[in-house]
Amino acid sequence: MRTNLILIPVALAVAACSNASDKLPVTMSVIGSKLSLADPNRGPISGNEALMLGATAQGLVAFDADGQIEPALAESWIMTDDGLSIIFRIRRTHWADGQPVTSAEVAARLRSAIAPSSRNPLKPMLSGVDRIVGMTGQVIEIRLKVPQPDFLQLLAQPELAIFKTSPTLGSGPYRIHSIRNGVTRLRPVTDPVELQTPDEQERDDVRVRSEKASMGIARFSAQEIALVTGGSFADLALVRAARPASSQFQLDPAYGLFGLAVASDSKALSDVEVRRALAMSINRDRIVQLFGVSKWKPVLSLLPAQLDSAAPPAALAWVQLSLEDRIARARSYVSARPGLPEIRVALPKGATSRLLFAALADDWRRIGVRTRLVGKNESADLRLIDEVAPQSSAMWYLSRVSCSHKMPCSPAGEAALGAVGSATTQDDRAAAIAEADAAFASNQPYLPIALPLRWSLVGPQLTGWRASAFAIHPLRHLRPVQR
Repeated sequence: MRTNLILIPVALAVAACSNASDKLPVTMSVIGSKLSLADPNRGPISGNEALMLGATAQGLVAFDADGQIEPALAESWIMTDDGLSIIFRIRRTHWADGQPVTSAEVAARLRSAIAPSSRNPLKPMLSGVDRIVGMTGQVIEIRLKVPQPDFLQLLAQPELAIFKTSPTLGSGPYRIHSIRNGVTRLRPVTDPVELQTPDEQERDDVRVRSEKASMGIARFSAQEIALVTGGSFADLALVRAARPASSQFQLDPAYGLFGLAVASDSKALSDVEVRRALAMSINRDRIVQLFGVSKWKPVLSLLPAQLDSAAPPAALAWVQLSLEDRIARARSYVSARPGLPEIRVALPKGATSRLLFAALADDWRRIGVRTRLVGKNESADLRLIDEVAPQSSAMWYLSRVSCSHKMPCSPAGEAALGAVGSATTQDDRAAAIAEADAAFASNQPYLPIALPLRWSLVGPQLTGWRASAFAIHPLRHLRPVQR
């Protein structure tokens, strides 16, 4: 059972006499669950919980507004020539109670994320960590089993933010100042020990509320708020109906998974040929065109690109066929299996999902498959996955379709995943990734449709928002336009 954490706000003396109250706050809505703090080591966290962690705590490094790595808790770092060691120097900063942050505390928190008892969602991608050592002074070393050029992207994720518990205290750029009428007011931290950078000096208060997409869109249309973020495919029909200006409707060039996961206990889809028939008969171009979002891209494979694999994304022979030839082949697969049960497809509620289901049902009707739409938490044969990848590594994609996620199991794929974790050279790791990719592609536990879609509404009264490949928009970079 996950335990929600409550941040204890501490107003530092210097902050009390600052002119923060004279500045215009950033006003925004985030779509989704309530704004709370939760420990990622206890299980996956929501997007809004991630936002609060990113605001009130910080990792060794962070994403800037463009999705590039920048210093955070670590003021600098070096990587050894062999790529097996990253040494970070922790900047002089303080927890919310005024106590200094030490390298030992940072190391302990990171070790807890990879501990056997940890349920951190990034733990599978951290299997390449050999050891984490808090060294003398403000220095911490992370030793890797094999070089991972994209490792800093993981460290920048909110799931690896550094905080201490009992009580829960972070060292992030903001503290919770007040929670009133559903609005959480975040106030910038002013550290009395550290000389503030111009960026820190200019940072403003942030007023943020979590709510349904319909309410956030309505507030934005009425110019009550400057930003709506956290938008996904599930809310696409609502925001398109509102007809925002093209300059205000912003998409992130995010990579990840948007498709249908096959349930491991599905009798209807226990036959890999049926799973393959469903995958090859989807008219992906029509689906993305249906919603009128020109930058939304269809995909045919599990991996979006070669990434850190030794080979391009594994593709089955049907990928090279025309859509009509795919449909003909899929129809032959299905006709050879009379009595195929109705396929239950679990999607979120809303008009967007109904449109998607109608398109899928039409595609599959052409090959002789009956379908039924069910709720996202109901028993189903296929269930939507809509997730942004936390790093540019094939390992995340492969681990997401492994046996642990209750999809049809591939013993060959699982064995190759194990080889990735035990690899001692970068070449061996890349080869194992390619082998796992091929095994999972052949087993077809996942039906890819498109790239994940993440949208925001950004008003002209706000600066500092940038499109990001990780769909993370740090609050510390947002600025209101002074009037």
